[in-house]
Amino acid sequence: MKYNQNIEDPLSKFSLYIFQIHGLLMRSGDIVTRPLHQSSARWQVLGRIGHGTPTVAKIARDMGLARQSVQRIADVLTDEGLTMYKDHPTDRRTKLLELTAKGEEVLEAIYTQYDEWNQYIMAHLDPKQLLEITNALGQVGKILEKEITQFSNKAND
Repeated sequence: MKYNQNIEDPLSKFSLYIFQIHGLLMRSGDIVTRPLHQSSARWQVLGRIGHGTPTVAKIARDMGLARQSVQRIADVLTDEGLTMYKDHPTDRRTKLLELTAKGEEVLEAIYTQYDEWNQYIMAHLDPKQLLEITNALGQVGKILEKEITQFSNKAND
């Protein structure tokens, strides 16, 4: 089978770089968290729980992850005493996730490690350019989200 995709078109090229950067960010996150016996995936879930008391489904939606993978990580974090499940006050079918004191300590230690990494990396980047890129990524994300929603609605009709 021959593929006719032009990887030089702007959206394809953009997508390839995003995938590459995502992989690099995950690898750098693993470097940051490894001394604390954690991983990028665990950090993502711990960090999201640290900013509220969400459900597994909410974490998955917010981060664009599969609910099953978040559930697996949440269960491991709970087994290790870093998080705990709480009853949801308005929905008995689901549980909320909350950091334990041990989880807060681990997350704080991760962010301390990350601050060192951040300073090191930012010494090689132009903060103004990075902010411009970030803003552009936000705009692309909004367009993609809108178009995906419209496309999904059409497909379901």
